[in-house]
Amino acid sequence: MGHMQEQSPLRPGFVRIRDGFIAFLKQPPGTPLETIIPQSAIDAMATAAKNGSKRRRRLEVARIAAATAAVAGTIVAIAFTPMVIGVAILLGGGVAFLWAHDQLKVRREPEIDELATGPGTALEHNLRALDDFRHLIACGDIACEERLPDGTIRPLPSSARRAFLADHGALLVLSREQSLWRCIPHRPLPMSQLWIKPDSRVAPTLVTSRTLLDTVDRDLFDRRIQWLLDRSGNARAFRDAIAIIVALRRPDLDGRPFEDKKAVLREEGFSDSRMEKIHAGVYPPFNNFLRRLPMHEFP
Repeated sequence: MGHMQEQSPLRPGFVRIRDGFIAFLKQPPGTPLETIIPQSAIDAMATAAKNGSKRRRRLEVARIAAATAAVAGTIVAIAFTPMVIGVAILLGGGVAFLWAHDQLKVRREPEIDELATGPGTALEHNLRALDDFRHLIACGDIACEERLPDGTIRPLPSSARRAFLADHGALLVLSREQSLWRCIPHRPLPMSQLWIKPDSRVAPTLVTSRTLLDTVDRDLFDRRIQWLLDRSGNARAFRDAIAIIVALRRPDLDGRPFEDKKAVLREEGFSDSRMEKIHAGVYPPFNNFLRRLPMHEFP
């Protein structure tokens, strides 16, 4: 049965992983990936991956050399007197081995703030969406399949999906150069063309409390608020956040600076800290709850 499943045609709804990422950002089909993640950022990731691969090879050699020195030190300590020389070699090799081992645990993937030109930019939002996209594939929320050269379709096992979370795992999405994929410090690695089934998922970063506050059309604002309330269930923190959003958009506060709005709402019992986070679009209970909703249906 498993063999027959692998040989079956690609199931409907699957697209190439790059096209899936473009759809995840609600960009039109055919949008060049380089307009979402500039080639300069992709090149920086590729360079970091190559350098990281070289560094890991050097550390692996250092570990082997350190282990060899530790074994040699043990032999010298046993076979020769005084033992202090052998013990010194043993300790030196052991320390070097532990150092190299610890260095292999250090991530070398470029951070978002190293790639983005500044906070709040389109590139920063797209890179954060890329992180979300990788995590959804890695945990299996977005189905991923590998199309082998002979036409065989093979669902990507969880052991290989974890490569998306490893250092430089973004290259599985952004690069077609499979030689770069080999720079990812995780095995097993997918090595054939990747297809995913996005199921109309969209990046959570596309909608925040800031999106609602910036909705100019009052009718659209009301419809969006009602849509969220209808799906909020018993999520108290989420409903409280919506109450603050609605309060910040009250007609009697329209056109006033945020600090003035905050002063008025503070008197009504709203928290300064919560209002500030919602105004900035970074209130975790609100943004995290959005991840559970079918945002492709959002008005």
